[in-house]
Amino acid sequence: MAVIDSAPVALRSSLERLLANPTPDDLWQFQKELLLVGGPEAARARGVARAFQACMRTLESKSASRSASRWGAVLGTAAVASVSLPEMRNRQERGLGELLERALPAVLEIGAALRTAEAWEIEAGLIYDEFAWFLYEELWDISLSVQPDLTAVERRQRIDEVLDPLLDSDLPDKDRAWLVVDVFRSVLAARVLPLLG
Repeated sequence: MAVIDSAPVALRSSLERLLANPTPDDLWQFQKELLLVGGPEAARARGVARAFQACMRTLESKSASRSASRWGAVLGTAAVASVSLPEMRNRQERGLGELLERALPAVLEIGAALRTAEAWEIEAGLIYDEFAWFLYEELWDISLSVQPDLTAVERRQRIDEVLDPLLDSDLPDKDRAWLVVDVFRSVLAARVLPLLG
């Protein structure tokens, strides 16, 4: 019987740790605790923990990938410049046509490296769309139980106020990342609180 009584205490402690500093590993451990609690409310909370963990892993991966992409563009540009500039200097006495002919591939390679980095940024930004879909549904469902008196239009407006910035590609990526994590924290807390008694 002591295990059952200590479950809400352990769950509360884990939730507080996650809300203060969410990590993918802690979310993984938390879902195991939710399995022990069992029941439909714990299953919903576990679904949120799973999506939150995927979000955190994706953000970590995205950050590392962005860094590698940017370094690739910088190194590619530096490599082309280091080969092309000395070659162009040594051939100064040759005609302008030959100089341009040799410089053009270097310029194109630099442009390609920069465009690849830009394309990566666009693609990476799409992750927010995926998580916004999940969070919209969760916020809608939570709002139905917490504020049943809201009309559908009012409910939609309130959720849009929260999630529209997440979908705004003009918002800096770090702000969008902070927002998605913050909304996940709130949704996870709303799903777990009923389990704490």
